Amino acid sequence: MAGMSKPTDAPAPRVLACAARNNLGDFEQRVRRRPGLGGAAACLVIGIVVMNFVANGPSNLWGRGVVVVGLLIIITWVYVWFQRMRGGLYLFSEGFVDAAGRRVISVAWSEIRSIEGQRTQFAIGSLPAGSAFAYEVAFTSRVTGYEPVWRFNTTYSGVRELAGLISRRSGVPVTGLTDPYQL
Repeated sequence: MAGMSKPTDAPAPRVLACAARNNLGDFEQRVRRRPGLGGAAACLVIGIVVMNFVANGPSNLWGRGVVVVGLLIIITWVYVWFQRMRGGLYLFSEGFVDAAGRRVISVAWSEIRSIEGQRTQFAIGSLPAGSAFAYEVAFTSRVTGYEPVWRFNTTYSGVRELAGLISRRSGVPVTGLTDPYQL
């Protein structure tokens, strides 16, 4: 996270327009997103099954249906992955803009009320199946006055450093879990 962004990390016009509309100041840095390993692994498994059906599977309607549905799932995941990777978190002098696909959220540093690290455990029956870590940033909405919550998880590169940076700039301490990789 140290240093400035590459010239190719310039914000899209919709990000710059959102930042200008909300008076977030000058662009400073982009924090990239990375794809989730779970989705990539699932697509790999689906791809192997599809290729197996193409090479050895039944040539009836069900076999062709499995191939078509499998390919549609893989194509959809790749499309969503590229949309997500084109976005990211754009840091400005007075706040940040998060862009992922068509969604664009802007938050000024002065609007942030709390930053909390949380871990969610997943189980199948009583067997642990995994966990997810995310920071929740609560802020006061300019439009409604309510306090919505924005979550950023480990798909952002340097999530712990990012939480620290948001904490320093907003003056709000990080509470809850602070290490996404602790057991």
